[in-house]
Amino acid sequence: MRIIYFFSLLLCSYCSFAQNINKQLSISSGYAVDTNSTWRQEDLPTSLLAAFNPQNTVNIGYNKNAAVWCRFILKNNNPLQPIKTWLCFNNNHIDSLTLYDAGLTKTIGDRTANRSPFIETLAFELNLQPGQEKIIWVRVKKLTSYLDFNYSLENQGELEARSSQKISLTSFFLGVVFLLLMINGILFFMTKNRSYLYYIAYSILTACYVAITTNFAKHILFPEFRFFSEGRVYVGAIWYIALSFFLDHFLKLKENQPIKHKIVLVFNCINFSLVVISMFLLVFYPDVEFRYFFILGYIIFLASIVLLFISALSHVKIEKTQGIYALFAFLPQLVWGACLILKTFEIIPFALGSNWMLFISMYEVFWFGYVLSRNYIDIFLKNNELMQEIIFEKESSLKTISEVQLRERRNIANVIHDRVGSKIAYIMHLFDMEHANLAKQSMGELAEEIRDISHKILPKALDDGALVASLQSQLKTLNAGLTDTRIELFCYDFPEKINEPWVYDLYLISLEIINNAIKHGQSGLITLEFYLYSKHYHFQFVDDGIGFDMQRISKGFGLENIEKRINYYGGDFEINSVKNEGTIIQINIPA
Repeated sequence: MRIIYFFSLLLCSYCSFAQNINKQLSISSGYAVDTNSTWRQEDLPTSLLAAFNPQNTVNIGYNKNAAVWCRFILKNNNPLQPIKTWLCFNNNHIDSLTLYDAGLTKTIGDRTANRSPFIETLAFELNLQPGQEKIIWVRVKKLTSYLDFNYSLENQGELEARSSQKISLTSFFLGVVFLLLMINGILFFMTKNRSYLYYIAYSILTACYVAITTNFAKHILFPEFRFFSEGRVYVGAIWYIALSFFLDHFLKLKENQPIKHKIVLVFNCINFSLVVISMFLLVFYPDVEFRYFFILGYIIFLASIVLLFISALSHVKIEKTQGIYALFAFLPQLVWGACLILKTFEIIPFALGSNWMLFISMYEVFWFGYVLSRNYIDIFLKNNELMQEIIFEKESSLKTISEVQLRERRNIANVIHDRVGSKIAYIMHLFDMEHANLAKQSMGELAEEIRDISHKILPKALDDGALVASLQSQLKTLNAGLTDTRIELFCYDFPEKINEPWVYDLYLISLEIINNAIKHGQSGLITLEFYLYSKHYHFQFVDDGIGFDMQRISKGFGLENIEKRINYYGGDFEINSVKNEGTIIQINIPA
């Protein structure tokens, strides 16, 4: 800015640029910088005016309470027809733009209650009679901020067409954003997933920032509001903080890249602190130098953009799909933000305009809205498939349970019919033959057989928690009936009685494992080892049978059912088997 002041003061003669905008209108223009905003129109030093060409940008850099005076000399070269044109200043965020046309004064801008007739630009209507020449002064004023602008003469029809397109595009964008907000709000209440909440906050701030930056808020919504210049800066800062939090959660940086997660938090805290402090100073100490707040804020903004882009790039290696989604969404943001900051510091000559920001924001919001909705649909479909599998498995389980119950009932019925039924018939025959003593003896034997059958089905001792005693009694009977297989039970610090709800299940599980080892494993020796540790019970079942290849043969229903019953009690089930080398089953249940 000082360099521009210096060159302006060196110009001792009036410099101007004259160009035929068309065959009927010619214009020459110049500008001068009023550092302290103390000049009046009648005291303007025309000798200090610098050249000001149409479409060339005047950039005075960081500005604090300065004003720029622009002089335009216009001439209607047509001696017969009047000319109507619009003098346009292509920066919608100038605080105030005051036109002095003879005795007429007009003011528009962010800091005024007046708005431009067109959303596309700040424009003044100019009318020149045939052959008329007039001198117009325009005072450009912007408080503490960076200031650049250019001017052009535009046709009303073209301005109206561009403004209508911009209003339509911005309205469409805001409408779709709020539709996406409604959808993601419903998804948040359904899933309680914080990703949707972060997306909602980020999208609302995006809509606000777009509305302010495109001049939609000033032109359509709140034309008399006078603080859009500050609102654009602060909403933009908070908008990017919300975007950082959303991407941090979306990429799961806390779990996958904890160092970058902490750096993102630090950047966001610094940015938020800058916003709060600068707002406080702006209200209570407006004369404070804000240059360094802007510089630090822009540097952190650029660093944060680069960091998030690198994080998304790294996330591709961790979770490819989500990482690619983030990269596709964030790359345009990186380009636009980098261009904006580099242009602000005059490192590059131009930046992408507000229309680009509108397209980029629209693309980004739509893309993330699509990704989140698709993620929900994928989860919903997977859950639906899982529910179908669970239903099918339940149906299979019920069918198997019914088959097992039917088989057990058939076995019990056969035992009762073959042993109890025939015994009762024999006792009745003894009574008919009046052999009371012999009948009494047979009734005693029958009672003993019924107790034996009952004990085999489920020992009474299990009611008292005597798991080991119940199994030993059953194993004694099994060993007596086996010729090629021996079953052994060893206990290590294992209690005689257990007050645990899983005693009955473990008794039946042990018998089922033994039955599998005998029937399918063709085992010669089956060893049961029961341990008690400080925090859990450990059960190990080892057989020397034929085993099986675990890579080719999956668990059958019986083993899966055992695993589910163990998991129900918070335990672990593990099976290891090698073909021709036997099988080891280990069960751990919390004490």
